[in-house]
Amino acid sequence: MVDGLILHVGSDGPVTDEELAEQTRHLKDHLNQLPGVEATELTGAAEPGTRDTVSYLFGLLALAVFTVPTVKRAAADIRHLAEVIKRYQERNKGKRLRMTLPDGTEIDVRDVSEKTLAELIKSVSVPRQGTAAIPEKVDGD
Repeated sequence: MVDGLILHVGSDGPVTDEELAEQTRHLKDHLNQLPGVEATELTGAAEPGTRDTVSYLFGLLALAVFTVPTVKRAAADIRHLAEVIKRYQERNKGKRLRMTLPDGTEIDVRDVSEKTLAELIKSVSVPRQGTAAIPEKVDGD
């Protein structure tokens, strides 16, 4: 599926696809304002018989967290990212945020503290840069 973090926006009660899509887009837009974070809506194979090649999976966001700064991107402030996720959960009572780690472990954001959430994100955030490292020149090379 995805090698990074996945955020699942759900609901404790009945909700329409449109409401879920709107809440997910709102969270995605908020996360994309953070430096070093890229949130994108996940897509899957379209239903058989449709003309679309892909369809959006309502309520699912892929989250890329860049921990190494580049010329084009600042390093992510993981504590601030965890704070944004927890505040979203608090503001949207009745909505449930679950985070899926790359190993498949699912965590309900309501069940962990902000500090624990930050530690989890940091533990699975691989340092990523946009450019390959330039090897250092050693005397005699």
